[in-house]
Amino acid sequence: MNPLQLMQTKFQDYLLLSSNAIQEAIVSTEKVSAATRLAIYSDAYQLRLIDALMTTYPALYAYLGSEEFEKLAHEYIKKYPSTFRSIRWFGDKLAEFLLEHPEYKDFEQVSELAKIEWVMALVFDAPDSRYVTFEMMQSIPVDAWENMQLTLHPSVRFLTLSWNSFEIWQAMMSDEEAPDALETATLSHWVVWRYVFETQYSLLEEEVAYALNALSRSETFGKLCEGLCRWQEADNAPLRAASLLK
Repeated sequence: MNPLQLMQTKFQDYLLLSSNAIQEAIVSTEKVSAATRLAIYSDAYQLRLIDALMTTYPALYAYLGSEEFEKLAHEYIKKYPSTFRSIRWFGDKLAEFLLEHPEYKDFEQVSELAKIEWVMALVFDAPDSRYVTFEMMQSIPVDAWENMQLTLHPSVRFLTLSWNSFEIWQAMMSDEEAPDALETATLSHWVVWRYVFETQYSLLEEEVAYALNALSRSETFGKLCEGLCRWQEADNAPLRAASLLK
């Protein structure tokens, strides 16, 4: 390792691991010690990471309040130091961190709120692809449908939630008062996707959730129809599947 790489490694260890090995390479003055100089960089680094979390999780920030969010962010940074070249991906474990956190593990809606926001960010940043149009599907020969496989747009993500977390997220993003956190009687299934430059989302009925998940598993249209027989008469399943695709 050359001298520059060694110094960079020591500086990184100071920021991430609180190692003092870099201090010997920093010049002190009468007014500013080496420790103070290093602390300026350390504080700036922490603040930048907190700012990144606030950008990715604005609803969570609003829900917890600035003081609690910053406290949580410092704890998260200590537990999960940034390992990515791009700060965009920092915060990927926040939802699971909240499930383990002694102050938040009994408030699952907080973790679900973080999960929603991370998915929203993934959807917005997902690569683009062509959309299948209704006209394109009309041109497919009838005998090709049974073994046909459809691919979901790269932006499509699924969420399964146990609380009214989506309502909380909507309220926070609209600067409204958050509703009381309520555990739902049954799991709610959501799909989130991007159309052009706008993020879309929808609550799914059980059979619609099944159909979309079947497509995500690359099942054929024939298999999809078979699966829909749990909700439809066998003769009606192909028509229902076609209706859902439309």
